[in-house]
Amino acid sequence: MRSLQRVLAVALVVASLSGCAKTSLTNLWKIADPATPLQSMLVVSLERDEDLRRAWEDALTAEFQANGVMARPAYSLFPAVLPDSQQVVTVSRRDGYDGVIVTHRIATTQTGKFDSDYAQTPPGGYDDYWRGWYHTHFMQASQSAPFDEGEARFQVDLANTAGRGRLLWTGSTTPLDPRDAEKVRKEVCGELVSELTRQGLVAKRK
Repeated sequence: MRSLQRVLAVALVVASLSGCAKTSLTNLWKIADPATPLQSMLVVSLERDEDLRRAWEDALTAEFQANGVMARPAYSLFPAVLPDSQQVVTVSRRDGYDGVIVTHRIATTQTGKFDSDYAQTPPGGYDDYWRGWYHTHFMQASQSAPFDEGEARFQVDLANTAGRGRLLWTGSTTPLDPRDAEKVRKEVCGELVSELTRQGLVAKRK
């Protein structure tokens, strides 16, 4: 009986930990066969509001660096404009970044269930990230109005910089106030970097 109780107790702990692992991240997909974990990251927030852009990029950069991964915010290279796909690829290859993490705002009314399980079917165009996904995100961000107030949802993509770029991971947040820097840092950025590390997509701290 005591052995059974111990087994049940361990199972409950594991379930609770796994249930808490992705509480702020939904609509997830990851590549089935990740190659070598990424070692260095360029962090790009496609947000026209300069304060929000810097907040996202600084928070993600800090989380990666705290986990032993070299990271740099894109605004330090492109302070006046959002970088297009060619600019990101050129800088990444010049400076040796093997991965790029991209955030962009999506409509709060966008459909999609809030599910923390990973989808099994690869999204269309995942193996041509720069000409497809990133270009679309960039155009939408460039034409959208700057964020005003209230809550918003954000999509986060992780792509490599080899060839045409391959999407390695994508997910979105539940609605949140992006001006709540502490919430964004702890409940999104910290959770995100931990999940990418856990999935073997980003190098673990040595």
